[in-house]
Amino acid sequence: MRNKILTIFITSLFSLILSLNVNAASLSLPKVGGDGGNIGELKLKFTKIFFESSIEYMEAQAYLFEALDMNDEAAKTRKSIDFVKNDKNKEGKRLTNAFNSVSENSTAIEGALTKEAATSAEAKVLYAKSLPHAVKGVLGTVQLPPEAKSLLDAVKADKMAALKMGDFLKVLPKIPEYVKSATTVGKLIVSGAKSRDVKGADDATAKLGAL
Repeated sequence: MRNKILTIFITSLFSLILSLNVNAASLSLPKVGGDGGNIGELKLKFTKIFFESSIEYMEAQAYLFEALDMNDEAAKTRKSIDFVKNDKNKEGKRLTNAFNSVSENSTAIEGALTKEAATSAEAKVLYAKSLPHAVKGVLGTVQLPPEAKSLLDAVKADKMAALKMGDFLKVLPKIPEYVKSATTVGKLIVSGAKSRDVKGADDATAKLGAL
């Protein structure tokens, strides 16, 4: 009788453990981000748009600096482009480098373009080279705010991820202002090209549309 009770107890205990293992295996962790995307996917989408648009924008800025006879700024910008393009550099450093370069350059270019500058034939050639890059840069940049918000929300909800993404946390909250500045200066670049009768200005204006 005692052996029978012991056998029943062991069998029941084994069944309980097996049941718990099956239930645990069937559980799935929720994805971070609320919109069905995990942090890796959100980060990949944001960085793809950010790096592509910022590189285009910096290319435009480099040509404009050359058109404005601001050669030191042009050289510095091309170094930033090389740094950001090099995926051997840490992603966070590339992110902050591009962010700072575009932001600082936008301020400098906005100030220079409000003056009578870049009006010579040689300057107009360089100005024309900047236009396709400026348009691509602006059209990419305006896509950033929702992507930045989704990634920021996801990172804030995951403390471990936040610890690993310090550079992103420095940049993501500033994206709305970054986009506003880049868009304003981008439109100024295009309108400045039109007022200077630069080749491609009409096409650039049409592509930016109602931005």
